[in-house]
Amino acid sequence: MNKEEILEKSRHENKNRDISEISQTKDASRFAIIFSLAFYIIYSTLTMIAHKPLNKGIAAMETCVMFAVYLHKSIKTRKSEHILCAVLMGEAFLMFSFVAIMELFKK
Repeated sequence: MNKEEILEKSRHENKNRDISEISQTKDASRFAIIFSLAFYIIYSTLTMIAHKPLNKGIAAMETCVMFAVYLHKSIKTRKSEHILCAVLMGEAFLMFSFVAIMELFKK
């Protein structure tokens, strides 16, 4: 491949977005994940201090986000550690989702 073919392939993959825009989007995604996890930790801590039951729906949403991140990483990189994390987060997501749905319809 010559230089022009490589540049054309790169432009096609990035859909004509510049590097700074791609970097900003990645940074914003990381910040959103960290912020939501921090909120979940604070909320869970306050729930335990108040001696209330843990909200499994919020736990399901947080594990869903982490599962999606590791699933994407494992598909793109095929690294065993990303696959393992995706499997573990997927199991946690299914567990929290099941419990949250059961509590939702509990009489």
